[in-house]
Amino acid sequence: MFDATTIDIFNTVAKDSLRLSPNWSAASTKATDLSLHQIAPYIGRMKTSMAKSLMLEYTNAGDLVVDPFCGCGVAVLEAAANGRRVVAGDWNPYAVLLTKAKLFPPSSLDAANRRLQATWVMSQRLHSDQDLRKIPTWVRQFFHPETLRTALAFRDACVARGDIFLLACFLGVLHHQRPGFLSYPSSHLVPYLRDRRFPREQYPEMYKERDVLSRMQAKIRRTFKRPVTRYTESRRVLHVDAREFPRLRQISAVITSPPYMNELDYVRDNRLRLWFIDRSLPQGLELKRRDRESEYRALLMSVCSRLASGIKPGGYIILVVGDATRGSGRPGRTDFITRKVFESEPTLQVFGLEQIYSDIIPNIRRSRRECTGTKSETVLIYKKASTKPKAHGSSSAPRK
Repeated sequence: MFDATTIDIFNTVAKDSLRLSPNWSAASTKATDLSLHQIAPYIGRMKTSMAKSLMLEYTNAGDLVVDPFCGCGVAVLEAAANGRRVVAGDWNPYAVLLTKAKLFPPSSLDAANRRLQATWVMSQRLHSDQDLRKIPTWVRQFFHPETLRTALAFRDACVARGDIFLLACFLGVLHHQRPGFLSYPSSHLVPYLRDRRFPREQYPEMYKERDVLSRMQAKIRRTFKRPVTRYTESRRVLHVDAREFPRLRQISAVITSPPYMNELDYVRDNRLRLWFIDRSLPQGLELKRRDRESEYRALLMSVCSRLASGIKPGGYIILVVGDATRGSGRPGRTDFITRKVFESEPTLQVFGLEQIYSDIIPNIRRSRRECTGTKSETVLIYKKASTKPKAHGSSSAPRK
């Protein structure tokens, strides 16, 4: 754990560097973010500027921050890098893998390269074991046969050595149309081939065998470009359905983004990377019933109620929810459902709605080719009463 002096330094430096602002869309922070954020892409990830702002405004160094829908770990990476204790969880094995890789990376670039070299040597011994006839056709169509054989061997070596960090970096270069990636020309987020846009006869170089080792070396260098300089010692990442999240105590803030009610399918959208993790696709939590509003309401009520009793008086539940557009025609429905849950559920009525922010999602952050789907997010900040519940719906109550 950090001593009192270190905690004071974390609080002073962090809060001076960035204060909460409702305008998180002003400019891209990719050039200044911790480079671990870019270890691999993830659909629907929280903005780093939003996560950092919320964390700095509503928590202090040494506090316990929880994210039961951690996705690729944006919120908890910012929290851990700024001296907060963190517990994160997700049902999606790809999300868990990325979050663990970010929170428990090698100690340095040199250490990462040593691990890469040892893993690569092992992968060479596994190369002849790869039988591409056993690989699903839809996976094989993305790769040159020799690239795929080498990639599978490297994947197997990462798993055998238990090297989550290297496996995450490998998934980060798995598919794209750029030369530094392993696949035939394809999209970067949701995997689909771009062979019509880049016909093989016109772009033969894009269909040649790709060298796995050199691309992994380059990926690791990029990942350590702006590394975390100091982590909190208390970091946990769980592979768990959020409805069964551990009942923790002394939580200062839950900062999370629940699954969007109607826009994302985390298995379909991550299917190629998910397949490489276990050589199969997982069965997971999806809002598949006809009444998705009821399903979303039940999920949110279950998770928030489960964590509510462990939040300290004066602590927060901060929810980033996407709007609902597909098939509904009524943007903002997710925000409305969330507020109704907090108003109607007895265990959540001790939380007052302290602040609301609305944020536009630019087209570049949305995964659909035609830029449809969720176009805005709402940030709902609920504060647990110290003595008696505050009136719901107030956006002018003071913060900490």
